[in-house]
Amino acid sequence: MVLTVTAGQPGRWQPTELVSMLLSSGARQVVSQWLRCNDFLDEQHHPRMLPSTPHDPDSFADLVEVTNPDLVPGVVLGELLRKGIVESLDSGHVLLKRSAYAPRGDKGCNDYGSYDDFSDVDTLRRRHNDT
Repeated sequence: MVLTVTAGQPGRWQPTELVSMLLSSGARQVVSQWLRCNDFLDEQHHPRMLPSTPHDPDSFADLVEVTNPDLVPGVVLGELLRKGIVESLDSGHVLLKRSAYAPRGDKGCNDYGSYDDFSDVDTLRRRHNDT
């Protein structure tokens, strides 16, 4: 599969803080790839509904494979479903919920950031009353 990620331009969307806090590193990578790879975006550059069956072209399994071949698509999908980040539709497609992504902003108050950019993720997730 050949990807068509636009070089030099950031994507239109970024994962929300909810995604950054709730998901494992691998699942965060998959959501980020879904938001920036043209193969998984529709004509308006919104995340497409993806077939959940692995043999369909541009399926969720393909998304996971291009993101990180060491990840198991079923495990990632299970995590995203449990955490409420995606919805499984009767049509056999997977839909990334709108609460999982926001417009990409300039650095500042609209920038949700990514915990993957930091080396000590556990410290960043810890609240003041956690021990």
